[in-house]
Amino acid sequence: MVSALIWFVAAFVQHSQGTGAAFAVLFFGGMFIFPASKLIARLAFRRENESPNNPLGMTALESTIAMIGGLLAAWLFLPSQPGLVFPLAAIAVGTHYAVFKTVYGDRLFWALGGIVTAIGLFDIFAAPLQGAVALLVAIAELAFGILLTARALRPGIGAHTGRSRA
Repeated sequence: MVSALIWFVAAFVQHSQGTGAAFAVLFFGGMFIFPASKLIARLAFRRENESPNNPLGMTALESTIAMIGGLLAAWLFLPSQPGLVFPLAAIAVGTHYAVFKTVYGDRLFWALGGIVTAIGLFDIFAAPLQGAVALLVAIAELAFGILLTARALRPGIGAHTGRSRA
């Protein structure tokens, strides 16, 4: 849901100040997604840290490095084809979610990743979404964020254990 907020702000900025400023919001705001999410999980949901012995602990971080590469590639299009910047960013972020199924054990991340990636691909190859990519990604992330949070808070699944259903 933190990521959705960043995408919503980027969508607003894109419509009010243009793609360059919006991409700056997405890129630099994205740097706060992980620490803000950890803080909210700890304070609001009393979620414990993941076990340092978890061999998958670094997998999400490692996939983030690849996502940043994708975002930098999107940024390269800013001067020549600004209409491709947010679709390419959506593809980079969407494919990043695929590994979250392995890390967190929830297939919903595959669905989220597929939808976010499809938004970017649709804009590029099927029909331009007229600057709505950031807004659509924000809506998808918010919907999945609410669903994932609701599932994690159900008894037996564990807001306190950090485990979810596969």
